[in-house]
Amino acid sequence: MSEYTIGHLIQRKHSELLEDFNPLFTGHLNEHWTLFFMKDTSFKKKVPDSIYQISNTVPVLHFDHAEDHGWSYEIISNGISKAHFDYNYELEEISLHQMALDRYPKEDPVELLYTNPDFEGVRSQLLTELHQNPAYQEQLQQLFQNCHVEQFTLFEVSPEQIEQLKQIMTQKHLDQLDFMHDLVDQFKEILNLQKMSWISPERLEDDEFDLEL
Repeated sequence: MSEYTIGHLIQRKHSELLEDFNPLFTGHLNEHWTLFFMKDTSFKKKVPDSIYQISNTVPVLHFDHAEDHGWSYEIISNGISKAHFDYNYELEEISLHQMALDRYPKEDPVELLYTNPDFEGVRSQLLTELHQNPAYQEQLQQLFQNCHVEQFTLFEVSPEQIEQLKQIMTQKHLDQLDFMHDLVDQFKEILNLQKMSWISPERLEDDEFDLEL
């Protein structure tokens, strides 16, 4: 079973402001962050309309992480998206699959890339070509175009934390990681969001949230 996490966060000192919006759930991650869900919080609609309304009163950080698929965040303030990042873990495999179809149209791409020993080495060759492909590199660069980590100052994140975010939220840093999942772990550690794991409205009945209510 893979992790599915989704939630909205504000500074804890502003948590009382949520009462006017009738949240489905409110809990404190730590001394800095308060987590909440709205009735329209759902993976099907990543940032609910209610969040834009709340953001006219207090800035909101939306965060989601689907372990097998990717993770994203969005900073909303005064009804406007100030920063957005969305990393699809499957980007490489989707691109590789398309390369296999284009290069070997008569072969089954699954056998070609994963299962048939007769094609040993083909995946490695195509993967090397993919990473050297300017169009693919452009896609990776676009991942970080709107991450605007300086907007975390809206949550009184320290200059030191902002600088740390600037160091990791780049394509160069992503390329140096041993595992693609490392980026989200580093992001959460910098912002003290480690508890944002296995959290979603669907898990409210599990009684497993280690949060202060």
